[in-house]
Amino acid sequence: MTQAHLAGDGVVTDLFPGASIQFVHGEHMTVATWSFKKDTEVPGHTHPAEQITHCAGGSLEVWVGGEFVVLETGDTVVIPGGIPHSARARTAS
Repeated sequence: MTQAHLAGDGVVTDLFPGASIQFVHGEHMTVATWSFKKDTEVPGHTHPAEQITHCAGGSLEVWVGGEFVVLETGDTVVIPGGIPHSARARTAS
């Protein structure tokens, strides 16, 4: 069954200070759209599902399993499930 999600649908939260996040939950995955203020940090964490992080705007530092990656607008990183990762916004997004 097709589920349409219109702009403004989903759950919006300020889970981390300096970030606004909109979650849209499907049966097997969640899509999260983030807006960051400069220097906002996402603490290290893990989850069982693979995560694909796409930088739609700005610049984001991402630590994945001990590796450091800088994402600029248009860049994407794939984070395997169970791997510790964290992030910091270098600029506002």
